[in-house]
Amino acid sequence: MTVNKQKKIPLFAYEICMACKDCVAVCPLSCLIADKTDIDLYQKAYPRLGSYNECNGCSICAKDCPVEAISMV
Repeated sequence: MTVNKQKKIPLFAYEICMACKDCVAVCPLSCLIADKTDIDLYQKAYPRLGSYNECNGCSICAKDCPVEAISMV
């Protein structure tokens, strides 16, 4: 019997994200990038998954987030 296990990817809670970019720095596969968005007035660079195919779902980014703004889904 084979188990079909879907890969988990990071989901960002931008309402609590500090835009510190620690997650971008620790990603071993460089899958995360920081983009300036229209999310807030100050145009901070928030993280996002830049390459779904490169991400292996290791969750290092989520574990390193100082405000727990990343969950793996």
